[in-house]
Amino acid sequence: MTEHSDTAATVVAKSVPPVTVSIATLYGVQVSDLVLWATLIYTVLLIAKTAYRFYRDLTQKEDADGRE
Repeated sequence: MTEHSDTAATVVAKSVPPVTVSIATLYGVQVSDLVLWATLIYTVLLIAKTAYRFYRDLTQKEDADGRE
């Protein structure tokens, strides 16, 4: 017999997406709109992360070359 011991945080994290969609649907927001906004936010975060890494690599390379 296997025991499953999910913590409360795990259970909450697993239930957040369907609950959010259900509540938004009750308030009249379409699922397609939620997907559109989630994709937009995700894309902006990826661009910001990539830009930060690019900037960090450039500044570290300049420090290693002795330039300020």
